[in-house]
Amino acid sequence: MRVVLAFDKFKGSATAQQLNDAARQALDDCEGVDAVCVPVADGGDGTTAVLAATRQGQWVSVPTVGPLLQQAPVNARYFLCDDGTALIEVAAASGLALLAPSERDVMHATTLGTGLLMRDAMERGARHIILGLGGSATCDAAMGIMSALGAEFLDESGHHLFPCGESLEKIAHIETRGIPREVGDCHFTILIDVDTFLCGERGTARLFAPQKGASPVQVERLERGLSHVAAIVGDDIAHVAGCGAAGGIPALMMHLLDCELLPGGPYVLAHNGMEQALDGADLVITGEGRLDRQTFMGKGPGCVIDMARAQDIPVVAVCGAVEEELDYKQAGLTRVIAVSDGLEMDLAMDAGATLSRVSHAVRDIVIDMINHAVVD
Repeated sequence: MRVVLAFDKFKGSATAQQLNDAARQALDDCEGVDAVCVPVADGGDGTTAVLAATRQGQWVSVPTVGPLLQQAPVNARYFLCDDGTALIEVAAASGLALLAPSERDVMHATTLGTGLLMRDAMERGARHIILGLGGSATCDAAMGIMSALGAEFLDESGHHLFPCGESLEKIAHIETRGIPREVGDCHFTILIDVDTFLCGERGTARLFAPQKGASPVQVERLERGLSHVAAIVGDDIAHVAGCGAAGGIPALMMHLLDCELLPGGPYVLAHNGMEQALDGADLVITGEGRLDRQTFMGKGPGCVIDMARAQDIPVVAVCGAVEEELDYKQAGLTRVIAVSDGLEMDLAMDAGATLSRVSHAVRDIVIDMINHAVVD
């Protein structure tokens, strides 16, 4: 029996690679079981590690700034491929996980540190950057990234603006003469994990800024700032689904650089061997920290489910928690197991305990199938 293990991360607990490895080890002594691991990501945290696993190159660690300048410098990693491609994710230097809940300050958070990673990669010869969006602490529409790459943002008086959400509505002029040639020669592939618009009711400020520390008043100020950016970049970009990802990062990048915007889930699965893994598969087991309606809106496990359904392969989800109202059978799942349901937070988030629970669940699922148990 061929079993495809395709886990995304359990955010804050275990990585996709750890989960897939633990699940595979749980099946090592199951006679007649051929387990294939395909770690999953969708452009958010962990995307770089998943993509790097299938490429030749090296990890590069760079001291850079975090989302708030008053923080101590952070050491962030990216992967430099031998072919001149750099794999970078926003969460590494500008991520919400780098801040304690009490430190969240989306008005002053910046993507400057992410831009410095990109600049470092270009100085090392990279001319293609794959940038995973997701898990950001920011809402600066890439002001920070573009500042690190040589752009200057000026107000009506010609004064320089600090690149953060608070400055968006003050932008009067973008000076691009300082952008070096190597930046102009670089191609950027931006991987999005949500299809949020730049502004409006489905815009990034109203949907995501509150969880990044914004008050209702600040949400409306960010909305005004992002609407101002939309006027600068033009409706052709601002009204593209996904342009609001990670606090609107695609907006200014697509306006000023050679960029393509792609859904992260399908991109990762197209590059990590999922199609080949599904060939002849009898069962797919996927999962993430929380299974909910967003899972089926472009998230990695949702894309796995879609691909398996297209080939009539049964799919079981092993997750930390599951949204109560979710109709998982209608979503294409044969069965759902929530391994952390009802547990105290400390135990639910403990990596070792999580991997153990997932391993036992995966083994039980496969043994049930081998024994022709009824799966409800």
